[in-house]
Amino acid sequence: MKKLLLVDKKDKVIGFETKENCHQGKGILHRAFSVYIFNNKGQLLIQQRSKFKPLWPLYWWAPTCCSHPRKGEGYIDAGERRLKEELGFTCSLKMIDKFQYQARYKNVGSENEMCAILIGTHSGKVKANSKEIADWKWINVNRLKDDFKKNPDKYVPWLKTGFKRYLKIKEKEEKSQKQLDLFLKQTAAIVNPVIQELLESYIDKKFHKLINYQAATGGKRARPALTIICSKLLGGKIKDVLYPAAGLEILHNSTLIVDDIIDHARLRRKKPTTLFKFGQSVAECMGLDYLTTAFQGANRSTSPVEISEIFAGTLKTIVDGEILDILFEQRGRQEEPYIAKNRYNRITNQEYYKMIAKKTAALFQCCCEVGGISAGATKKQLKALKDYGFNLGMAFQVRDDILDIFGNEKKFGKKIGKDIEERKLGNIVILSALTELSKSDKEKILKIIRKKEIKNKDIKEAIKLIKKTRACEKACDLAEEFSAKAKEQLKLLPQNKWNKSLENLADFVVQREK
Repeated sequence: MKKLLLVDKKDKVIGFETKENCHQGKGILHRAFSVYIFNNKGQLLIQQRSKFKPLWPLYWWAPTCCSHPRKGEGYIDAGERRLKEELGFTCSLKMIDKFQYQARYKNVGSENEMCAILIGTHSGKVKANSKEIADWKWINVNRLKDDFKKNPDKYVPWLKTGFKRYLKIKEKEEKSQKQLDLFLKQTAAIVNPVIQELLESYIDKKFHKLINYQAATGGKRARPALTIICSKLLGGKIKDVLYPAAGLEILHNSTLIVDDIIDHARLRRKKPTTLFKFGQSVAECMGLDYLTTAFQGANRSTSPVEISEIFAGTLKTIVDGEILDILFEQRGRQEEPYIAKNRYNRITNQEYYKMIAKKTAALFQCCCEVGGISAGATKKQLKALKDYGFNLGMAFQVRDDILDIFGNEKKFGKKIGKDIEERKLGNIVILSALTELSKSDKEKILKIIRKKEIKNKDIKEAIKLIKKTRACEKACDLAEEFSAKAKEQLKLLPQNKWNKSLENLADFVVQREK
């Protein structure tokens, strides 16, 4: 008989015991998990327990699936395995909480578990194992909450406890998200006029429409918000950080203009790119103008020489990263001899980390550093802010890679599989999948990415192959790791509401859908 993992109250494994013995009497504390799967309508999948279950059989409703990790198996791996065994599908899961509970069932036995809550989404087919499940259904969340009150005896105790904890966590996340959205709107309200002021300076009025277009296409203004929060964290004044914060948003947009030219992109934020709207010559002029304008923002700071140097160093680092990203492409640009000669045929994870550190994380780090300098940060505070920003940027890019392959196109605002279409091997999801797939499936993906012309059916085929692996879960775990490293730095900084905002931002970047 398979043995369960016995744990102490801190979830440390202290031994092993048979399933039967773990559930005798008051029960022995052991590891377990409950999986909660939601569909695209926000409904929860619940199951009615089989008549063969010794505890709470048949008429009791439980979470999507429940079981126990095996020796050497993590909660998430166990959850994904059990989903397949019980319901005929699997999907990426995320652990949001765990709790200890004890509940007795008549005179038969007890559950005494350290139960992890695993969350996932699935809107496809369900093929229930009749030996494990008597029935199943999708249920509206509000209806389930109401039924808990009316018919509490219909539901197993760990569903009632776990679901309440899930709702509490979700409510907290939604509250934090609303606060962040409000701050981003407030930031946009004060930064946008400054961005426009800087962009229009020294420019003929008849070209104002051209120069303002890129900045006006949207964006959350996350980078100036990050700069301002870091300044506020240390007691800085808005007047000292406003112009360099605006300069950083302009610097960011200058890289987007260039990026769109390099990739021949037609859409950005669901609108025509500067390239597609006005043509390549004008787009190149706008890119140059945005670069010089960014430094105007740096010059109107409390430390113009120091901050201008940081701007310059960051921009050069981003260029390094952009070149690596281009060299990671698997085909195209044959008319460009340097790229054709120096293209990477194979990319390691370390090379990928180096690329995103330069292309994405460097600007996040810069924002935090400039915010700190504007507030007179100490060397120790500045290092913590820079480390926070770097890890935040790494988490942001990993999440972007995940959304490129597995995102919801309407929410993401970009075409799903765009990295495949652009033949980019510098995507952690694609890289992870290649290490897991069979030789033939790996060759299929590489053949698609190296095709002269990639069609939508090719993108769908590549994504289907990627979905056969644990690449999404691994990438989600990686994003969480970087987010956790970012939050660890916040312990070294003043504990105030702005610190909490940075913590919420670190959570947001790994949960965002766009």
